[in-house]
Amino acid sequence: MAYRLATALVAATAAAVPSLATAQAWIIETGVTGGGEYNDNYFFTEGGEESAFTGTIAPFLSVARKTENSDVTGLFAVGGNKVWGLPDSSEYVSVRFGLNGSFREARTLWTGNASFLRSPTLQSVSRPTGVILALVTTNTGAVTGSYDYTLTERWSVGATAGWTGNYYDSVDGGINADAFQDNNQYFAGGKLGYAYSDRTEFTMSAVASHYDSDITRSDSLTATVGVAHQVSQQLTVSGSIGGFWSDIKADEFLLLCPTTPILCDTGAVARVPVLSGVKRSESGTLYGGNIDYEFTESTRFLANVSSALSPDGTGSVSKTENAGASLTHRFSELLTGRLGATYTRNKYPVALSGSATTEYYGAEVGVSYQLAERWTLDAAYRYRKGKYSQNNLEPDSNVAFVTIGYNWPGVPMTDWFGAPPEARGAPGAGPVLLPESQGELESEPAPIPER
Repeated sequence: MAYRLATALVAATAAAVPSLATAQAWIIETGVTGGGEYNDNYFFTEGGEESAFTGTIAPFLSVARKTENSDVTGLFAVGGNKVWGLPDSSEYVSVRFGLNGSFREARTLWTGNASFLRSPTLQSVSRPTGVILALVTTNTGAVTGSYDYTLTERWSVGATAGWTGNYYDSVDGGINADAFQDNNQYFAGGKLGYAYSDRTEFTMSAVASHYDSDITRSDSLTATVGVAHQVSQQLTVSGSIGGFWSDIKADEFLLLCPTTPILCDTGAVARVPVLSGVKRSESGTLYGGNIDYEFTESTRFLANVSSALSPDGTGSVSKTENAGASLTHRFSELLTGRLGATYTRNKYPVALSGSATTEYYGAEVGVSYQLAERWTLDAAYRYRKGKYSQNNLEPDSNVAFVTIGYNWPGVPMTDWFGAPPEARGAPGAGPVLLPESQGELESEPAPIPER
């Protein structure tokens, strides 16, 4: 009954609130989105699983302005969420803000982005039995900017800089909030581009970053080279490869387990003290690639791989590897179906004593029905399975959801699982795209925040 009432409220509000435009060509729209989600393993644990239903209503404000040289889009949404079915059923507020802008002149292009997201996410946390994923309310802010300059018809240069911050609170599932480490990352870099032809482009880039958390600090350097080639009107492929060099330093006294943590917990192996100031260095490879193939005007296939260095809740920088594939088919002008699958692997130092790896797999099948120009009714089923290297836990979950979503150019409200992965840290060796393909990819829904 509550969900039917929420759906009716969403539809009524969407129909009642008109679009507005100012004399300066600013377009402003307001409305409400909403949905319901059932999860049979809400805390993503193995043993003692708890199922729950979450209902969401999210009023939003979106703005846009486009001129011959500039383009600005923005979105601000506040969601009211209620969870039913848990012993301590809870209510929480989610927030989403995004502002994207670009300005182009004859030879130069300036772009910028500012964003903030508050939502429950699955984050890596160090426990006595190893590193696992746990549900925590995450506040993530980010600011990035870039500059591109065309030197000649073939050569171009560019620079980028930015900041990302993650702050954690409201931890669920019996885990202390102190287990998560607030962190910040700052990065800056440059790139060099060469257009070999109208169909082939090379890109070289280097990025330096600094990361700090409550317990560690880290500096890293990444360098990559990539190529993108448009094979035909239907097929575009790209690939990139590079490397990273990083060091991590302890900022406080730590007691570390030099082997499997359970051996230290049982007293079989003694923990080793690490003094503040101890360093550890690490290096490795980065890679990326993308395949974009349009079978027909109605059917599109995307496949991608990427790797990057990213901050996380363990208090250190992790190497994140993503792979995904998706197939979308438009059955009619209003109805679209999709299949998607993803794989994510995170590897990070465990307090300087070694490394740990978490993996999780996901698959999704869903449909979207266009209610109006930007409004969609979305329904899907999603399966996720995790695997931890430091113990034998392999949690999984089944999720079914229905949402009424709103898609505004540049900042879509409706996310889904098979979309291209988006690294939260400094740019690594992600897919390299031709300029004419970038707009198409950016119009795809962004990845869903992990819950």
